[in-house]
Amino acid sequence: MNQEILIRPARTDDIAAIVQVHIKSWQETYPGIMPERKIASLNPEGSQRNWEHAFASGSHIFVAEVDGQVVGFVSGGKNRPQDDCETGIGNGCEAELTAMYMLRAHHGRGIGRMMFDRFTARMVAEGYHSMVLWVAEKNPTVRFYERMGGEKVDRRILMVCDEPVPVLAYRYWL
Repeated sequence: MNQEILIRPARTDDIAAIVQVHIKSWQETYPGIMPERKIASLNPEGSQRNWEHAFASGSHIFVAEVDGQVVGFVSGGKNRPQDDCETGIGNGCEAELTAMYMLRAHHGRGIGRMMFDRFTARMVAEGYHSMVLWVAEKNPTVRFYERMGGEKVDRRILMVCDEPVPVLAYRYWL
């Protein structure tokens, strides 16, 4: 079965689909990684407000469509330096990939690589030469980010619902 895969800039009318993918991918990925209270507290209204803010603040957002249905997204832009890092190296990067999520049913088909490549191409077009992304240390996608050429350069503890979640920074030269 040949399915059409399209990576394109997101539009504000994609927000509802992005919200659905965001919440479902958290529910699929984060049990045992993020506090259960956080996963249980995810709701469409709060997520909708966050994505409306992301669009309004100029984040670069791309969606992955399979046969016209949004199944993933990637977003980011200018780096947002983080406090309490072990090395601070990630703070020296110019750009940041802030979020990349995809429904589990679509993993392993090259869509993640396509989204990553589209996003980094946009960062290069914007004049950025380096990029960082932060990922939960126990997230299985850590291996994906390493295969994409990321160099682990930092670590910090993110407090989520008053529970410590170790996160790693991966740096990319663009």
